[in-house]
Amino acid sequence: MPFFFYKLLGWHTLGMFGLLTLFALFSLYALRAIVAYPVILLIFATVPYMDMFNVLWSSSWLMVYWGVLVCIHFIPIVYRKWLNGFMLAILLLVPVIYYFEYAKERQNILANRTFTLSGSIPKNTSSFTEPCGKGASCKHYYLDLAGIHFHCHTKGDMNGKMEQFICQDIYQHAGKIATAQYILENQKEARLVSLHVDNQTLWSPEQTLAWYQHRERTVWHEFGVGLLLISLPFTLLFLWARRLAFQAA
Repeated sequence: MPFFFYKLLGWHTLGMFGLLTLFALFSLYALRAIVAYPVILLIFATVPYMDMFNVLWSSSWLMVYWGVLVCIHFIPIVYRKWLNGFMLAILLLVPVIYYFEYAKERQNILANRTFTLSGSIPKNTSSFTEPCGKGASCKHYYLDLAGIHFHCHTKGDMNGKMEQFICQDIYQHAGKIATAQYILENQKEARLVSLHVDNQTLWSPEQTLAWYQHRERTVWHEFGVGLLLISLPFTLLFLWARRLAFQAA
C-alpha cells in the first residue's frame, strides 16, 4: 500500500520504509527478533516522522530516538514503562513543535522581523562536499551573498520556485549589488525572504510565504498518509506480536 501511494508519502519516507520492510521480510533472525522484541515494530511505525525530524533537527535525531527505543529493552523493567511514556510524549510533541515553528517563521515575515544584508551577486553557486554514509559523499549547493549561505537543491525541493531562483535565475544579475532580507530557520539556517536589485524586486515576501505554505502543506499531507499507511499497520502488528510473545511466555 505505501509503495502504491508513493506520490503521497514522498521518496524520503518511502525509501526508509522500503529498507526496513526488506530487512523484516528477508531475515529469519529479524522475524524471530520481532516476536521476541515487538518494540521493533513500533520503531518501524515512527517512519512518517522522518520529514518532521529532518526539517526541525535533521534525520539524525530520529536515528537517536530509534536507538534509545531499542536500548529501553536492555534496562530493568522498573524504568522501562517510564521511558516508553517519555518516548511517546516526544512523538506527540514533534507535530506540535513543527506547527509552532512554522507559525513563528511566518509571523516573523509578516511582522518584518528579518535580517538585512547587502552584497554583490556572485557568478554562480558555491558548493561543498561532506560524507553521507559509508564510502559516499553528498554535494550541497548554496548562494553566497555577503557571507550568508542560502542553500538550495539542484534536483528541486517541495516547491521548485525558490530552488530555481537561488540555484539558477539570480545569476543573470551577477556583479550587481543586491539587498536581501532573510530569517533564520531553527536559529541556524538562513531562509531568503526578499531580494532587490536596482530598485527591482526579484524575490518578494509573498513568494516566500507561498513557499512556506506549500512546504508545510506537503509535509502534513505526507505525515497524515504515513500515519494511515505505515504507522497504523505497524502498530497493529506490534499488538499482535506482543500477544504472541505473551502466549509464548
